[in-house]
Amino acid sequence: MAAEHNQPHPVPVEILEPAQLAAARQTPLPRRALPRGVVALLFLLRIYVLVAVPLVVYAFIRALRHG
Repeated sequence: MAAEHNQPHPVPVEILEPAQLAAARQTPLPRRALPRGVVALLFLLRIYVLVAVPLVVYAFIRALRHG
């Protein structure tokens, strides 16, 4: 027999009135708990972006100046 859940079923967005949809979109969602490895990878990705973007901008400007 299927397990019974006490949580209400999510309401499909298509059947909501516009005011109900706006209210549902304003409800903040909780943060998701991520494993430490994923958090570390996201932190390293952030550092990579902070280093790579200035390098790309520098190379682009240098290529424009020196043809």
